[in-house]
Amino acid sequence: MLKKITRAISFEIVFFVLLSAITCFVLINYVDLTPQVDENFFFSTDDPQFRAEKRISELFQRRDTQLIINAEGDIESSKYLEKIEYLSQKIGSLPGVISVLSISTGPKTIENAFRSPLWRRLLVADNKKATNIIAVLEKNQDERTLPEIEKFARQAQADDFIIRISGAPYIAKLIQRNLLSDLKTFSVLSFIIFTLMILFIFRSFIILCATLLACLNTSMLTLITAHLLHIQIGILTVNLATIVFVLTLSHIVFLTHNWKHLIISLPPKKALIDSIKYTFPPSFWSMFTTLLGFLSLMIVPAKPLRELGISGAIGTIIAIAAAYGIYPAFLRKASAPKFKNEYFEKAEHLIYRKTKRKNKYFIFTLITLGILMLPGLTMIKHDPSIFSYFKKSGEISRGLRYIDRNGGSNPLIIVVKIKSGAKLNTTESYNQLWQLETSLENHEAVGSVISLPVLMAQAKQNPLSFFLSWEWLLEIMEKPAHNEIAKSFVTENRENGLFLLRMKEDKRAKARLEIIEELKKIVHDNGFDSEITGGIYALQGHLSKLVMSSLVFGLFRLLLLFFIISWIVSRSLPVSLAMTASISIIPLIVLGCVGIIQMPLDIIAAPSINIAIAIGIDSMIHMVKYWRNIKQEGKITKQKWEKVRKRLWDPVLNTMSVITLGFGVFLFSQFPPTQRFGGIIVFGSLLAGLTALYLMPWFVCNVFSRKKCEP
Repeated sequence: MLKKITRAISFEIVFFVLLSAITCFVLINYVDLTPQVDENFFFSTDDPQFRAEKRISELFQRRDTQLIINAEGDIESSKYLEKIEYLSQKIGSLPGVISVLSISTGPKTIENAFRSPLWRRLLVADNKKATNIIAVLEKNQDERTLPEIEKFARQAQADDFIIRISGAPYIAKLIQRNLLSDLKTFSVLSFIIFTLMILFIFRSFIILCATLLACLNTSMLTLITAHLLHIQIGILTVNLATIVFVLTLSHIVFLTHNWKHLIISLPPKKALIDSIKYTFPPSFWSMFTTLLGFLSLMIVPAKPLRELGISGAIGTIIAIAAAYGIYPAFLRKASAPKFKNEYFEKAEHLIYRKTKRKNKYFIFTLITLGILMLPGLTMIKHDPSIFSYFKKSGEISRGLRYIDRNGGSNPLIIVVKIKSGAKLNTTESYNQLWQLETSLENHEAVGSVISLPVLMAQAKQNPLSFFLSWEWLLEIMEKPAHNEIAKSFVTENRENGLFLLRMKEDKRAKARLEIIEELKKIVHDNGFDSEITGGIYALQGHLSKLVMSSLVFGLFRLLLLFFIISWIVSRSLPVSLAMTASISIIPLIVLGCVGIIQMPLDIIAAPSINIAIAIGIDSMIHMVKYWRNIKQEGKITKQKWEKVRKRLWDPVLNTMSVITLGFGVFLFSQFPPTQRFGGIIVFGSLLAGLTALYLMPWFVCNVFSRKKCEP
């Protein structure tokens, strides 16, 4: 009989090892693990926010996918002009480049550029120390286009010819490179730390292998399933593998802790079965709460958040399946655990005794922090500058900020129509358009404006234009000989005009959508209706608003669901209220702190708060499960809550330690969003462990119970 069982167990292990090998092979060979980030990653074409973009594309010939190459030097020298001409020719010859505008291709000389209403705004920096090369790119340019442009820029770089690059395609490429670099480096480092911590905690090679195999299978199967659903690795899902790895690990820590206590007094098979029976219900409810949290993101009209919701929901289900499907097959082969050596055991008991006597200090600190952080909730930078994605002191950030200060960098489109319904091809309309141009340029957030009146003024500089009407001039500028430039700024029926604004991001204090409303008011005050607003600037504003609203309402929904689930688990209103109040402290303190220290809450860092909450939920549900067991022994006293804390001290602390150290390595990233992502998880995980161990029992006994717990 024993031989049969041994063979069965061996077969299971071999099966799961082979399954892991096949899964790894499929992942490496058939799943693209490169983060897909471009300037249009904010929304899918089906999202409401993207309808404005489609409408603009129907009315006008789009030219706002631009790369700005800024060259600082002696702009009036012949040597400078030669270098600009060389760069313009090289860039214009690349696949994916529609056209190139510079002082060598447009005005021909810097003097002409200074005199021109169009070229002065488009090509000359505000400080008159640099000019721009504007490369208009195809929407889906060749992968080699940007690297080749960077290569040409490096070749031309000199002490007297300083080149800086900006524009939405370039920034998207930089974000992609940073995400890919961090994915390779810090995922491996965190995996190594997870491995060392698991080995230190459980002191078993079999348990280590089982844990890694279960967690890695969760990560791999989640990525493969997402790929089958045509969900690419994106700006939010780039950390998905690490997130589901942690969710699996949390289940395993509690399962192993219960098994460790039962294996001492029970036969191995019964110890495993009983530990699964005891641990699975709280694991299921914590999984269910996390699952609903991810599913709530699927109703958000923003592609990255929906993809995170779908992928996270898949990973949450796979995590519990791997923890209770793959892991037990190996745990059957494990022997009774080797406890920590005498030194660490004494240190652990000493820490427990010290903290036991100072429970009130932890409780006081958590509640005080919650109160002090309240004002920070109103100070959250939920719409941070695009420059917050790069180190402030870094060369890339300095270059982007320089271009931004000298003409703006982030494109915003406003489509206008005269309120009276008049056509835009008359002298009266031209004068009215110029007034609007001037008013928009005077706004502090606007770097430069290219529009129909600027184009018309440029056309009027031709001596022969005196004999031509505005309509004739527009028709001439719609010809291929002039790159059909007029089609980008006026509709065929001459009723709508397009204003292309390059917005300033550096030192922006207001939200993008708030600034857009101010600009729309300027349009209205000048006798126009703003028919459509679009461009990357507007899309980023909408996305930031959706991230914040999904964070606020998502947390509210999650807490409401958690209250219902906590009541199902505890069957006690005071306990469920205490659990909900305790878990609420985590986002309150974390988000309040984020607001007070003015940390940018970008789209990459925002979901990290949900991971910390998931860890806290898992710990609390397991504690309440044990509380229900000892509740049947008589009245609930403070000593019994102390018994709960003592029993689950190890797994709660172990989970907190593993996650804190594992995600702590992200703080050493050179990519600020990754640093913020790791930092918020580390801070939230510490709070999750402390609230579960100290705050929740105190709330039960001293706040929500009709009668205080007996000593």
